[in-house]
Amino acid sequence: MLQHLLFAYQFSLDRGRVMVKDLSDEQMVWQPHGVVNHPAWILGHLALSSDGLARRYGLPSTLPEGWTDTFGAGGIPSGAAADFPGRDRILDELAAQHARVADVVGAADPAVFETPFPDERRRQTFPTLGDYTAFVMTTHEGSHIGQIAAWRRAMGLGSATGI
Repeated sequence: MLQHLLFAYQFSLDRGRVMVKDLSDEQMVWQPHGVVNHPAWILGHLALSSDGLARRYGLPSTLPEGWTDTFGAGGIPSGAAADFPGRDRILDELAAQHARVADVVGAADPAVFETPFPDERRRQTFPTLGDYTAFVMTTHEGSHIGQIAAWRRAMGLGSATGI
């Protein structure tokens, strides 16, 4: 089953790349029709989330300084391109975080997935580290990649994937 989880995680990364391949750095932060989660924020947020998952497995954070503030949940992302790294920098960081997570999760002792999730406040939602891992690597990624697909439609750009 682990190989399927890793496949889905890589698929999300590949899909994210395809969704923004034709966008300029300026387009990455457009907020059409009140849609505030633009591709720059979404992909940076996914890098931040992957770094957080890697830390759950004991790895140190490797995010660039300021990324936690820029891409954390709870705020309204700016629509100014100067407030965000460029598309290629964001994609490079997302790929680096994905590689770290895939390596540590792929090498983990299967018993670690059954350990109780360490954050007691969130344990009702994610009883085990494995539950949280599956969520971050699949549902969370897929939800946000879907936001980019909806954003593209709102921008009048159409599908980037032909679907």
